[in-house]
Amino acid sequence: MNKPLKILLSVLAGIDVTINIFTPIILVAIWISLAGTDSVLDLLFFGLGLLATIFRAIKIGWLKNGR
Repeated sequence: MNKPLKILLSVLAGIDVTINIFTPIILVAIWISLAGTDSVLDLLFFGLGLLATIFRAIKIGWLKNGR
């Protein structure tokens, strides 16, 4: 495989990982901008989005270490 193709695939993989990690945060941000933070349920959604992001980041870290 030639060098430009490896660079392109590396950039695409980085974009994929970034989108995969930040998707829950983006969804929660959209939810809060539409509904606000009036109830405890909204804050629960925010917490779940953050926990999902942390879980995805840890999962990707384990994949990087070869597990």
